[in-house]
Amino acid sequence: MKNRTIKIAVVIVLVLAWGIYGTYYFLNLNTSIQKAVLDQVDMDNVYLQIIRTHTKITNEPTDYNVHVMEKSGVKTILDQLSGIELKKTNGMNNGDKVPFYYTIIIRPKSNQDSTSKYEITFKNNKLVSIFDQEKNYRQEYMITNEFDYHSFKNSIDKLFQKE
Repeated sequence: MKNRTIKIAVVIVLVLAWGIYGTYYFLNLNTSIQKAVLDQVDMDNVYLQIIRTHTKITNEPTDYNVHVMEKSGVKTILDQLSGIELKKTNGMNNGDKVPFYYTIIIRPKSNQDSTSKYEITFKNNKLVSIFDQEKNYRQEYMITNEFDYHSFKNSIDKLFQKE
């Protein structure tokens, strides 16, 4: 009788643990760049390093790099990202052949040689990867809402033309 009670208690604990884990997993399946990154960043004390990386379909050999130091420039770029809704995905299936990937690296202003806080990489208009430096964790996402990627891309490309 005592063994049966222990077995039932173990089964109940396992079912509850599995249920809590499942609930946590499904609640965190959908997020936004605002929740995943921007809420953790002090906008007044960061600058952006933006890297335009060539893909294999371009003939250009080098990546381009630009820094956005002014608070207004940082705010403008991050405001474009704040409304993006995301859904976790298991991998980056880059079905679109795009000439560039865009990575926005958020760095603290206090030490410009320090490591990044977050890296947001746009593989195309539907796929985003977010790397959290503090947790040393990368997660891939699919963009689930309407996001004007071409307008965003054009505003980033203008920064590279100024250099």
